[in-house]
Amino acid sequence: MSRGTVTTPAGRAPGGQRTQGAPRGRAPVRGQPGRRPAAPPAAPRTRTAGPRPRTGAAGTRAGRPRPAAAVRPSRMPFVFLIVGLLGGGLLCLLLINTILDTGTYRITTLQQHVTLLQQTQALQAQIAHEESPSVLAARAIKLGMSEPGLLHFVDLRKRRIENEPQHMAGIPPVSGYTP
Repeated sequence: MSRGTVTTPAGRAPGGQRTQGAPRGRAPVRGQPGRRPAAPPAAPRTRTAGPRPRTGAAGTRAGRPRPAAAVRPSRMPFVFLIVGLLGGGLLCLLLINTILDTGTYRITTLQQHVTLLQQTQALQAQIAHEESPSVLAARAIKLGMSEPGLLHFVDLRKRRIENEPQHMAGIPPVSGYTP
């Protein structure tokens, strides 16, 4: 073979012929011609989900008796646990949602009550303002009413009109009070 031929990793030419210098059955290693790297340590064998080994007529596996407790455990308790946890979680969510909704209804009712109380208070303040003497006097003037000038009192015993009311014995005089 010529030097221009392409070799495969196993040291063979594309036609299946061996090239010169490559040992039989080994691929050359980079950096060290003719040496192969050490194989990694073998991993311990574990049981895989494959076909089960054959057992003998007496129920033994490779001459050993099968233990009585080697029965595969049922998955039903695990399924019941998961279903129970999910059901409990849903019930807790329902309870929390119900409590929050109750609080929301109570808050709405209290807000409506506060609004009603504020309206009542505003109306009472308006009534108190309208009953004040200054507002009443202004409305009376607006309606054309006037204040009386001098008050006159009629004394029927004396048959006269007086500017001051008569005082009775034992009763102190009070301005604006007529006996």
